[in-house]
Amino acid sequence: MNEGTQWPVRGLRALVIGVALTLAGPLLAAETPAAGDAPAPMSYDKARRTAEAALRLHPGTDARYDYRVVWAGSADLDGDGRVEVLYLYTATEAAAGTAQLNELVVMTPLRDGDPRGQAAAPGSNVYDDETYALIRAAGYADDSSVHVPGEVESIHMDGDRITVSFTSEKGSRLCERVRGKPSCPPEGRQEWVYRWAPGTLTRQ
Repeated sequence: MNEGTQWPVRGLRALVIGVALTLAGPLLAAETPAAGDAPAPMSYDKARRTAEAALRLHPGTDARYDYRVVWAGSADLDGDGRVEVLYLYTATEAAAGTAQLNELVVMTPLRDGDPRGQAAAPGSNVYDDETYALIRAAGYADDSSVHVPGEVESIHMDGDRITVSFTSEKGSRLCERVRGKPSCPPEGRQEWVYRWAPGTLTRQ
């Protein structure tokens, strides 16, 4: 298990990925630890590519666009000997006053025949076929997610606990919206702890 591992988030948005996703398949092969060893975390680059493959399922529209991964990491959250991938992504809403997406996502390994790695209508759309081929090559797909209502500074993983440090600002587009109005945590630095179980990511 990867305990006490922390990745800063600020500054990652400027990172440039030099290899196109369509060439990434061979780089995304699963890492298998030696018997009895704790699983090694993925490199940042590999975790990010894995996340970007899944994020291709959200190509963007006129109303919601600029989907991008701003952080990625990995850890064995459930102690089963295989790492889960975590990533944070954002997207912009075109309509004034709407919330900006700021999603923390946990990805889990694909199982044999996992529907998360299959296009609904194979062969009918080249983009979809390429996307699902990348997801299968990565070996991971989205499991669960939660919105983080502020500017994320760091993400720390310890067992099944995921600690997210972020800054909240009153009226920010990152706040969640309740009945159409922004609902923000108290202003300032926040530290929220989430627990992950298959299919759920819950704030404690």
